[in-house]
Amino acid sequence: MSSLHHLIYQSNVVARLSAPELGRLLEQCRFHNQQVNITGVLLHDGSRFLGVLEGAPEAVAAVFSRIEADCRHTGVQVLADGPISHRQFACWTMGLVDDVSQPGGVGGEAIPCMHTVTDAGLWLLLREFQVGAGHPLLSLPG
Repeated sequence: MSSLHHLIYQSNVVARLSAPELGRLLEQCRFHNQQVNITGVLLHDGSRFLGVLEGAPEAVAAVFSRIEADCRHTGVQVLADGPISHRQFACWTMGLVDDVSQPGGVGGEAIPCMHTVTDAGLWLLLREFQVGAGHPLLSLPG
């Protein structure tokens, strides 16, 4: 079994989040992820989330359990869940892309990791999220 795992999920936002609420969510994610050596990214387009978690399988499962129970979103759907050879978002305990039409972070924060994604399936999924607002995403092949 690989010691490195990723889980990719999508969900629907229950109520639109203000910039301060989104900032608090990001702070919470970073705090909890740092405790268990999880990295990843969260894309938010105002009505949906797409999240990628990377780390030890047990840590990913524990963080995802907390995410599933979060009342800020509904309809959580796992798109990919399995071993990986390396982290795609190693520079972030949690990155945020909240303007999916123009990659950038909260307050225009640069997103260097977006340019290092080498896994073609993951890159296509992230890109589909950017251009497919309002349409459900397809799962990555197992």
